[in-house]
Amino acid sequence: MKTKLEVKTENMDKGGVVVALMLIVVAIIALWDTTHMVDPDSFMFPRAVAVSLIGFSTLFILIQIIAPYAGTNDEEGLAGGSNLRRTGLVSIMVVSSALMPWLGFLISGVVAFIVIMLLAMYDEWTPRLRLVFPLVGVAIVIGFYFLFAKLLLVPLPVGAIFE
Repeated sequence: MKTKLEVKTENMDKGGVVVALMLIVVAIIALWDTTHMVDPDSFMFPRAVAVSLIGFSTLFILIQIIAPYAGTNDEEGLAGGSNLRRTGLVSIMVVSSALMPWLGFLISGVVAFIVIMLLAMYDEWTPRLRLVFPLVGVAIVIGFYFLFAKLLLVPLPVGAIFE
């Protein structure tokens, strides 16, 4: 009785596997870059993120090899989406990152969160959603700010216009 590992690629997320491989390369470069840092406070966080990125990317690849998505090809899902929204998401994140040195992490993050939320909203805006979503978004950005700036002591941009 012969057993042979067969990989069925018709339902595999090939684009996702390529991106996962690219992220593994980026994480390895980041790990190598931290070898020049002498202070453990400086290299601990980047190494933790890089190792996590390698682990999750590897897990994604293994899942795609062992049990690719059951059902139809993922191209159908891509065709049904909005390329304008996808492009807008990436554009907003890039612009927000570019403005961070001038506006700071908090203002840039809150504005980006709100604009992305408006762009991504498919359902009708009820009065409750108009109140809850921005409050939750601001709370999340402020929470991340305090997590990184105060607890993990990661220096975040304050904003040149506020210095």
